Amino acid sequence: MKILVVEDNKNLRENIIFLLKKNNYLAEGSFCWENALKKLYSSDYDAIILDINMPIMDGKEFLKKIREDWKNTPIIALTANSMLEDKLELFDLWVDDYMTKPFEIAELLARLKAILKRWDKKIENKKEIWDVFICFEAKKIFFKWEEAILTHKQYLIIEFLAKNFWYPQTKSKIMEYVWWESEENLEFDSTTLESHIYGIRKKFWKDFIKTIKWFWYIIE
Repeated sequence: MKILVVEDNKNLRENIIFLLKKNNYLAEGSFCWENALKKLYSSDYDAIILDINMPIMDGKEFLKKIREDWKNTPIIALTANSMLEDKLELFDLWVDDYMTKPFEIAELLARLKAILKRWDKKIENKKEIWDVFICFEAKKIFFKWEEAILTHKQYLIIEFLAKNFWYPQTKSKIMEYVWWESEENLEFDSTTLESHIYGIRKKFWKDFIKTIKWFWYIIE
């Protein structure tokens, strides 16, 4: 499941993304409307968490724009306005739920799960790719019916690429997903990621993870 968090408050945006990733979602953030539109046009998202009170562009106008092109994407609106009239207007604009600031991020996660269930977009728990079977819930991978012995980082690399099956991913996105909770400052020109992928290929086969123009990786 891939979630886009559109919020100009950096601390709140990062806290929401942190909790989403901790609960096995793929999460990306946008700090403005323009950046959010670029992401929406370049990738598929299963849900959007949208701050209505961002500067520059009226949030409700932006919501109308989203609904023109992404009619079936669940949206949770974040608003600082607690007036009933404002909340009713949000539902008229086809939001699926709203939360009034300040709020508990744990409650936001619970509401997101409920919405995804209503839209019948349940979290994918398994994927089979040729002779590789991935169980996301158990965090185990089986190759030719035998459990593959992987490091935690190797598993996370496969998990990320498998959840984005057929979509090439940059080194920076993979490293952000795998090392997001680490304090170490990894340089994107380092060999850290390449060495982990080399180890994965030795355990499966050479083209299990393909390299595209040196900066992108894909499982297809």
